Amino acid sequence: MATRTPARSSDAEPRRTGRPSDATVEQRVLREARAELISSGVDAFSLTATLRRAKVGNSGFYRRWSSAQELIVDALASIATWPDVPDLGDLRQELGLLIEAFDRPGAWPGLQVLFTFAGQAARHPELYAHVQRTVIVPGNERVVAVFERACARGEFAADVDPRVLAAAFLGALTVVLQWSAGASGGTAVDVAAVVETFLALSGAPRPDR
Repeated sequence: MATRTPARSSDAEPRRTGRPSDATVEQRVLREARAELISSGVDAFSLTATLRRAKVGNSGFYRRWSSAQELIVDALASIATWPDVPDLGDLRQELGLLIEAFDRPGAWPGLQVLFTFAGQAARHPELYAHVQRTVIVPGNERVVAVFERACARGEFAADVDPRVLAAAFLGALTVVLQWSAGASGGTAVDVAAVVETFLALSGAPRPDR
């Protein structure tokens, strides 16, 4: 005797899905990973402590990252890289965009993490090489691109190396930010003065001219 095939439940009612994913998980984990790096550094980084503060379980973490090292790279990228500045045809505006990314709350502690990590590179050679390749070098190249365009526009002398300009600019910003973060108040020089100095070196017109 022929038997009837039972109707599938999906024919009778919509299939139930699991709990909707939490769109804030990645933001919370990255925020707490940054805090963990600032407080403990790469050597003592604790994924367990990070996830506990972020209130995220292992399953939620591993749906987004494959390892603690991958999270460390993403966390460093979020605090220690430079933006891709569009060609605005104006050095002042382009340097201004770099400054906006640099001169923000928490910038100096984040940079200190990267500097400390660079000093520990021998203990984490593979991880540091990955951070160099995916965070440090691309970020520096974005700054170099700003000065390359300025040189191409003739805003600097023809024999000036844009990579040297970029290195000097980054170094000056770092020193000024370090001094301003000191307990004694450091120096009266601020990041805006660094920009004005490089504009003066370039011969770019000032807004009041």
